[in-house]
Order: sequence, then structure tokens, then C-alpha cells
Amino acid sequence: MTTARRSHDQHPTSIIESPNDIPASRPPALGRPAPSALGAVLLFALTAGATAQDSPSPRDKLAVWAGHWKRHGEVKETQFGHARTFDYDVQCSFLPHGALMACSTLSLMPDPNYGNHISNCVDLYYYSDGDKTFKYTVVCAEGGMRGGVALVDGNVWTEPVEIPRPGGGTADAHFQYTFVSSDRMLARFEISLDKGAHWTVVDEFVDTKY
Repeated sequence: MTTARRSHDQHPTSIIESPNDIPASRPPALGRPAPSALGAVLLFALTAGATAQDSPSPRDKLAVWAGHWKRHGEVKETQFGHARTFDYDVQCSFLPHGALMACSTLSLMPDPNYGNHISNCVDLYYYSDGDKTFKYTVVCAEGGMRGGVALVDGNVWTEPVEIPRPGGGTADAHFQYTFVSSDRMLARFEISLDKGAHWTVVDEFVDTKY
């Protein structure tokens, strides 16, 4: 089976009177919230404000890719490919108008998925305000293009992929990138032949920022 072409291997928180001041037999006057309720409202407002400030913007999330990275990885010996290592030079930055994060990736050794030639690709990451999702598009000078929705959960980016099967149909696969720090990212490419019940790691790699 031919794995998905990808740029890394083509196959990446007032003062409130105490409740004790109010007789238990008398409810608070109409129009005046109970102290406990007022405290809860204030706490909610403060918490909501803090959450809004702490939540990263789409651009902040895209910015984790920015930088010059050294990529090293290995393909596992599986039914999907033979064991080998690979190295890439990856340079990511926002394009001039700031909506697109572009990562230029260049293989530092011949790429078997491209006839043992040097592969040269661009990965574009962006946020669609229309459907509130992150997306990606991969374009390679050697030909071929793919893209889709990127699932972002904290510091983990996942790119679902469908792989054509020799006998027809497709297999599920995904690239998963985990940013463990501002200058280090761990990634893997996995394939499942049973709709995600079991996954086979096809390759793993590490990006280290220069």
C-alpha cells in the first residue's frame, strides 16, 4: 500500500454583607439579590473574563508552527513500508497578510515516494472563520496536493487522511503532531484497517527548532 504523501516523508479570576446579617426568617427584599447569589454572579463574571483572556486566538494557535525546524524520523518496518530514516529542513512563518501559516519543507535525502528525488513541499495552515475550523493544504513541486480539516486539541494537531487500498476502498490514517514545548514537536503517522479500532505506527519523527 502506498502511504499518503506528506511533506515530512510524503508519506510531519465590593463588599458583600454577610448572610448572617439577614434574619433567617426574612428573605432578602425584592429587587435585591441574595448575597450568596451576588457573589456567585461576580465570581462567574470574573471567571468568564479570565477564561476569555486566557483562551488563545486562532492566530496564536497557528503561531506554534513558526520557526526554523530540523526534522528527523524513521519509517517502521510494516506492511506499509520498509524501515529507513529521513531528514527534512522545515521553515514556517506567516505569509504577509497574517492569515496563512506556510511551512516550506525540503528533504535532505532522496525521497522514495518521489522516485528517490529530493522532495520540496509547502504546508499551509489556516483558520476558517466561516465554519470555525482549522484547515491545511499540502502542495508539492513534484506534483500532488491534498488537504482537509486539522483537529486542534490543546497542543495536539491531528490531520485525518484516507489512504487508497490496493483492492479498492480506503483505509483510515492520520498525522498527529504534539508540541511538547516551544522548540520541540513529536509526531507520528498511523494507519488503521479496522475503522480506528487498532492503529499501526508507520513512521515517527521529531522536529527541533534551531
